[in-house]
Amino acid sequence: MIAIPCVALFINSCDRPGEGSRKAGEHIQNLVTASVETEATPRGKNDDSADDPAIWIHKTQPEKSFIIGTDKKGGLATYDLTGKQLNYYATGDMNNCDLRYSFPLNGDTIDILAASNRTMQSVSLFRIGKNGTLDSIHSRIIKSAMTDEVYGLCMHQSKKTGLFYVFVNGKSGEVEQYELLAADNKIDAKLVRSLKLSTQTEGMVADDETGTVYIGEEVAGIWKFEAEPDGSTQGKLIPKSSVENLNIKYDIEGLAIYPTDSVNGYLVASSQGNFSYAIFERQDENKYLGSFRITNGAYDGVEETDGLDITTGALPGFPEGMLVVQDGFNYDGKKKQSQNFKYISWAEIVKVLNLE
Repeated sequence: MIAIPCVALFINSCDRPGEGSRKAGEHIQNLVTASVETEATPRGKNDDSADDPAIWIHKTQPEKSFIIGTDKKGGLATYDLTGKQLNYYATGDMNNCDLRYSFPLNGDTIDILAASNRTMQSVSLFRIGKNGTLDSIHSRIIKSAMTDEVYGLCMHQSKKTGLFYVFVNGKSGEVEQYELLAADNKIDAKLVRSLKLSTQTEGMVADDETGTVYIGEEVAGIWKFEAEPDGSTQGKLIPKSSVENLNIKYDIEGLAIYPTDSVNGYLVASSQGNFSYAIFERQDENKYLGSFRITNGAYDGVEETDGLDITTGALPGFPEGMLVVQDGFNYDGKKKQSQNFKYISWAEIVKVLNLE
């Protein structure tokens, strides 16, 4: 056999890991590119470090919005809209994070971030500052009772009661729901419900408007549950969210929602096993609409995504909002870097999938 040298044009197929997963998604021809990438995590190029982003929007000055990203090898980082790291916090091995606005505390309201802390087997809570700062605000270590380490996480605010909740899950398929409580100048939490799926879970997202929480069972698909603590513990598997859909290959990982009104919109899921992303309707039975990949452009393409987040708000360079995804194989040309996050214009996704 004659060896054919790899040239720059074919770097994606010759030099990078995950060749089987890449080929598994090559039939998906809806392609977009990243507009911005963040600085790489502080960890080494062979560490699985970056994991899950959350997007914080400045209410009056959108250009001052920023992204919060977890580093499961040591902490949390904040990044501006150009991808520059603003701050880094060595708070423990943080896996997933999510945020909500206007939590009532001592006659005022604050924006808060929750993160699953694998170092402490707990939920960590932070006050979000307008200059990209995060300040610890939990009144104690909110220790999980799950039998395996904490993993995925999302937040929810009830439309019925206004109460704030955190869902956290573990590798064994257990899910805990905590209600957040003001405790003087801090925030405490109490366990209000437990769920159980058959195998490992991680990606989750709550739809506050519809009172629904979506949970990704990595080798089964996406489950839909009632988000209220007195809701049913029986979920419904979303059709076409498993490998019966030829555009999906396990693991199901990050989940996020792009609402277009109070009911309609899109649910986006990362299909880690073929380096792609599946889009479902937010409404009704969550009809599958199509898949896309993030390929080489101004920045390298994206592979093996764990977490992702979406905002609908217009931001500089992103008139219809943006999708932020974790990149499992981050490259600068042919040189492998430690992992980072990529920003993709939602308008580009709309265009390739003919969503509107």
